[in-house]
Amino acid sequence: MEKRESIGGTAVTRMYATDDTAVTLVEWLDIVADAEGNEETVADKGIVASRMTASLFRYLETKGIRTAFLEEISARELSFRAVHRYPFDLVVRNFSAGSFAEKTKVPEGKALARPSAELRNRREGEARYALNGYEALALELVKEEDLRKMIQMAFRINEVLTAYFAERRVDLIDLSLSFGRNKEELVLTGALSPDNMRLWDRDTHERLDADRFRRRLGNVREAYLEIYKRLGIGSLKPEELLG
Repeated sequence: MEKRESIGGTAVTRMYATDDTAVTLVEWLDIVADAEGNEETVADKGIVASRMTASLFRYLETKGIRTAFLEEISARELSFRAVHRYPFDLVVRNFSAGSFAEKTKVPEGKALARPSAELRNRREGEARYALNGYEALALELVKEEDLRKMIQMAFRINEVLTAYFAERRVDLIDLSLSFGRNKEELVLTGALSPDNMRLWDRDTHERLDADRFRRRLGNVREAYLEIYKRLGIGSLKPEELLG
């Protein structure tokens, strides 16, 4: 597979076309970022995010959840099936945190009576904003049947990953999911890492995710490495990752 021109990405990733039009390549960068556009370089963070995404996508596949993930190409690069990606994320929350806590005044860290879901628009170059399902349908961003399936998939993914992290003494506070569609089906795409999940130590409530940068708490690299260690994925040395 030949890597070709850049076709987009986020503050923490780069997406590339390949010589196979059915395949795209995503590279994870050693960068953490916040909603205001502030960034910081964190050594090895790209490897952690890339390998964690690959590991969790594989795990979800064993639970019957269809994803666009194909394979690891290098320490920081994954290949995905090319899909039509919806222009919003679906956020599932298990605990009050972040914008939910600000909006509802429910103290951060309080468990919710049941998981909640909300859409967050991913309009490029602007801060994300909440979008309800009726608005997404009115704007013709998604078909009603796909939205229904997406929400069902999101709650199932949350159920699987909540149990997975609980076994590792970690609370899955919330997670932001991206979905896409090919001709045949709706699939999970994007990433699963401390970049787009809030992960707290179950006993100490220490934050082990990108909030350490967003809130200027320090020890960002240490938090990413702690999650990586608990997942038992393996070495961080690039030459050992795919051997």
